[in-house]
Amino acid sequence: MSVLLIFQRMLMLLAMMTLGYAGYKIKWIDDHSYSKLSAIVVNIFNPALVINGALVATAAGSIDFSVVKENLYFVLVYYCISIIISVPMAKTLAKNDNQMTVLQLMTIFSNVGFMGIPVVSAIYGKESIIYVTFYFVTYNIILYTLGIAIAQKNLPKEERKSGLSGLMNVGTLCSIIAVVLFFAGVKPGENVSAFFDYVGNATIPLSMMIIGASVAKMPFAEIFKGIRVYIFSALKLLVIPILASFIFRPFAKNDMVFGIFVIMFSMPVGSIVTMLLKEYGGDESYCSRATIITTLLSIVTIPIVVMFI
Repeated sequence: MSVLLIFQRMLMLLAMMTLGYAGYKIKWIDDHSYSKLSAIVVNIFNPALVINGALVATAAGSIDFSVVKENLYFVLVYYCISIIISVPMAKTLAKNDNQMTVLQLMTIFSNVGFMGIPVVSAIYGKESIIYVTFYFVTYNIILYTLGIAIAQKNLPKEERKSGLSGLMNVGTLCSIIAVVLFFAGVKPGENVSAFFDYVGNATIPLSMMIIGASVAKMPFAEIFKGIRVYIFSALKLLVIPILASFIFRPFAKNDMVFGIFVIMFSMPVGSIVTMLLKEYGGDESYCSRATIITTLLSIVTIPIVVMFI
């Protein structure tokens, strides 16, 4: 797929975000409906898209386990690197201990599900979603263990609690189901496949509209303040994924799996980080700004990163 075509796909996603922005501004979407739409996408449409990805992949033919193994290798490498580099990134860019916590979380937890699935699907097709699913399952495991441990750093010890209870949610459960269906090579009837296809397809426009509405919720003057957030964005969206594309290219055998690996590095900050900070105490406004800025910039930076894949 040409870079121009990828840029056109990203512009299409931007147009969907614009619909959400306009919808919030003219009150078609309010704070209540925003949270409800987000819950519907997270708990219904996105899980259906994940399962559909497994069904599309199995329908395409026999499973190449060497490709699956390579994908698992890159998933492990992706999260190891993200966790390791989060410390120097935070120490370099943070003004205080609170911001260090925020920057660590923003470096580790990118938007691999809410935006990663639509973007990868737009570039590589629905059969690629199953490979993103492995990132999503690992993401949830790390989020509800290491993520919560980092988020609670600024809380007194007696106020800290385990996040393991949140590990099993609809998204994680459906990701596990998708992996099982994929390895089992399940090929359901046409009507079942069509159901998950129709429901899952709603994920892309609705998720982009929700991101657009989140932009509309904040005053523009507040969003774009501060140079450090742009330095962070440049490192996260361009420098790190481009370096990853050069360093790990010799280890890649499957172009799609390698492409997904690099694209995961180029994803913006995950919106879940703001919710985590809201629950456990942290600079959620700084995180919201970074989430919005990285999401908007990714429309341009992702096609640039793809040029290096």
